[in-house]
Amino acid sequence: MRKKSGDQVSKFNRLQKIILGVIITFLTLGIILRVVSGSTTGNFIYDGISMLKYSMIDYPLQTIRGFTTDFANLWQVHEENDQLRYELSKNPSYKAKYENEKAKNEELSKALKISDEDERFSHTWANVIDRDVTTWNNTITIDVGEKDGIQKDQAVVSVEGLIGKVVEVSKYTSKVKLLTSEDKLNTVSIKVLDEDGNASMGILESYDVGKGRYVITLFDEGAEIKKGMTVMTSGNGGVYPSGLLIGEVESVQALISQTGQTIYAKPIKNFQSFEYVSVVVPKGDAS
Repeated sequence: MRKKSGDQVSKFNRLQKIILGVIITFLTLGIILRVVSGSTTGNFIYDGISMLKYSMIDYPLQTIRGFTTDFANLWQVHEENDQLRYELSKNPSYKAKYENEKAKNEELSKALKISDEDERFSHTWANVIDRDVTTWNNTITIDVGEKDGIQKDQAVVSVEGLIGKVVEVSKYTSKVKLLTSEDKLNTVSIKVLDEDGNASMGILESYDVGKGRYVITLFDEGAEIKKGMTVMTSGNGGVYPSGLLIGEVESVQALISQTGQTIYAKPIKNFQSFEYVSVVVPKGDAS
């Protein structure tokens, strides 16, 4: 026990010496500074005490205040990071909306360009206002009708190419039957163009939902049809004007019991997604 008490006294004496040394050091510095600056002796003690007060009281308090401020700033940054993480968690939704609006703007820009540059057809552009999910491949409803000069059996295109024809017209809206309709009577006279622009005639018979391809019967069994060739309307039949893009050849097979070839054609790009369509009339026929 005595040994422990002795150690405590020794530690206390060391602490006293340290404090005394600090006091003497600051007093000495104060005296030196005042001597150099020409101050009076009365100010020496005051300056020493001031320096001691700063080192023992003011500086520690300032350090604590600085730490408190830094901690508050750190907490604010933490809250801002939490808010940022929350915003980022919603980012997929924002991105989807952005991509949707971007696609619509690009489609509208293409529509305006077509109207300005197409010398073959007069265009009446419309918004797609209804497309029932249960009949997604069959029909759409657009916001132009009799008041806009729309008539039954007029061809309808997207910014990529032909999508169908008008089958019903009211004063303000029209219903369009799509080329992907399961209606077997929804045929189109077509031509397949080779690299040199030579045409082979045929009929778009139907749409194979399982394959996602048009089924086309080509009359000329000797025609060399290759993948990637362009499929367009031929103008025969009197419903669809000539020169409207339909798609491109995907594969070819010979007919077993008939003369000709069966072609599977890939529909035009973005056939399943469009906001704007146009009812087209050859300019010579437009009223």
